[in-house]
Amino acid sequence: MNKFVFTALALAAAAFGADVQARSPAAPAVRAEAAAATWKPLTPGTTWNWQLDGRAVNASVLDGSANPKKMLDIDLDATSAGTIAALKAKGIYVVCYTEVGSYNMDRADAAEFRKVPGLIGKQMEGFDREYWVDVRKTDALMPIMTARLDKAKAKGCDGVEPDLDDSYSQGKTKTGFDLTIDDSLHYLQLLVDAAHARGMSMGLKNGPEMAPYAALFTDWALNEECNEFEECDGYKEFVKRNKAVFQVEYRSNGTRVGDFCPADNRNNFDGLLKDASELLHALPRDACRNG
Repeated sequence: MNKFVFTALALAAAAFGADVQARSPAAPAVRAEAAAATWKPLTPGTTWNWQLDGRAVNASVLDGSANPKKMLDIDLDATSAGTIAALKAKGIYVVCYTEVGSYNMDRADAAEFRKVPGLIGKQMEGFDREYWVDVRKTDALMPIMTARLDKAKAKGCDGVEPDLDDSYSQGKTKTGFDLTIDDSLHYLQLLVDAAHARGMSMGLKNGPEMAPYAALFTDWALNEECNEFEECDGYKEFVKRNKAVFQVEYRSNGTRVGDFCPADNRNNFDGLLKDASELLHALPRDACRNG
């Protein structure tokens, strides 16, 4: 890929204004996206759903939509190749979820993390079997992650959701590591390159401050609660590049569709209202547009 550097001043003029320069004195260096992609990107106006509850995939949840562009985001390990093939036969683009910024004791490859001294950090708040990892140790992490991408490819996944790719934002107190936005972007670029090499797309998961930079090389974005926390602006960079922004708000916060769907529709985001981040069942599912 061609390499180029964006200065904070240029980014500020393009996206945020002077406040970006104040928050990011030196904009991270990122590589441009490939000119001719071998993977299928996701574009705005895609009907979608997100199910990460360990239950059998609801394969009919999108059947009522007449939109030809459909995406279903499901767990990589919990979903069989047969299920993925059946979804794809219905014209659904299948995104497979996996954690890239943590050690999950319940994943099949958990032992690989324990072999690397200093890789595993502090326990994640609210998750007693999951721990942060040092994403600067890419020599150790990438073989583990490329094995997961090989599994995703073998199962037939069209794309990958890289959860916890923004671990730098948690701070050293929570993770145990003094990570920077550059560390997270560098790691994400390696992951995206590896996914692309296998013919799959990869998005940005959350990371609102990463969004203007990640829009240059990731293929779409999935965001939780950017309306709730007033941090949606950076994701507009994806839409400018005809890349989908899958945006989720939660009923558990008292949010209703009328509270955020008008903003998502104006921004050309594909918004959903789900119950809660801990309750990502197939249903209920309220879409802002396209059914």
